[in-house]
Amino acid sequence: MIATIAVNYVIDALTYFIRVTKSVPAIYTLYIYIYFGLGLFFLLLFLMYQKLIKNKMLKKIAYAITGLFLLFYGYQVMTIDLADGFPQIILFFNVFLLLFVIALFLLDTFKTDLILEINHYYPFWFSLGLIVVYLGMVPSIIISKISSSTMTSGLWVFITFIINFVGYGILLIGLLKAKKIVR
Repeated sequence: MIATIAVNYVIDALTYFIRVTKSVPAIYTLYIYIYFGLGLFFLLLFLMYQKLIKNKMLKKIAYAITGLFLLFYGYQVMTIDLADGFPQIILFFNVFLLLFVIALFLLDTFKTDLILEINHYYPFWFSLGLIVVYLGMVPSIIISKISSSTMTSGLWVFITFIINFVGYGILLIGLLKAKKIVR
């Protein structure tokens, strides 16, 4: 979980750097770095959930989802055209797969005695925070592509801030409430 958060912060810092310095000569190199950074971020999340899921059938489904992610991502690496900007379909597909794996994890968790200690189980809070952030971000990305006015752009920035504030707030609450639970 810590590795995924660290990768996410590096990606966010690079994205901010690209936005601030629009005249960077090696901007495509940074886009590629962000592209592979996002791939690493989602791969770490999929691997984390594979480790957390204990049910053998659900674990096999999680492995299949990770394989599908790697297959799709490999295809995207071969066909990406950075001249058109960062392809948003990559993010949408990854979020869809991530939400599916989170659903498998929650199903596995709710079928065990961990449901009695769910308030102190950090992976539950982590999953809840990811759901809020990524389910909130997908519609806002679509809106940002459609809108072109400055007022709408400011609204998009505000909505994104609120989504991140709530999502990362859930992560923080979970961190404060978490206790060592032996599974």
